[in-house]
Amino acid sequence: MANSDIYVAELTSNLRKFVDDSVTERPTYISPDIPSGCYISQNITGDYNAVSAIYGDKEALRQFSVNYAKMELEEYSEVVDELASDFLNLHNGLFVVRLSREFSTESSLDPPMFDPDKAVSAENRTIHMIPYDFSFGSLVFVLIE
Repeated sequence: MANSDIYVAELTSNLRKFVDDSVTERPTYISPDIPSGCYISQNITGDYNAVSAIYGDKEALRQFSVNYAKMELEEYSEVVDELASDFLNLHNGLFVVRLSREFSTESSLDPPMFDPDKAVSAENRTIHMIPYDFSFGSLVFVLIE
């Protein structure tokens, strides 16, 4: 099983467990480009190197954060970024622990980053697009290997 397949399986499980148990995974695909829009990303470094990111419109990211944190946020703010990046950090942590446990792959995580006006770089890398539909809208998770 490829690392990207493990990433998607772990992500789907974590989204159901921590955000929305009715989330629907749409088909994953390889893209030549990274999406535009608000994003939160995190670098995975070590034996396995990748960048993971969440892309979506501000309202979908706000509701994602509300569901994850189980708190009310009336509008998009830096709290949304912090909560969504916390989920990404949680998920990526569980993912690298699984790689370590099952394949003796040692990797670590850089702090999450967010900047709605900046894009993640993917030069000469494979861009896996992992779209999901939630009860409140859609988000695209990206894994860049």
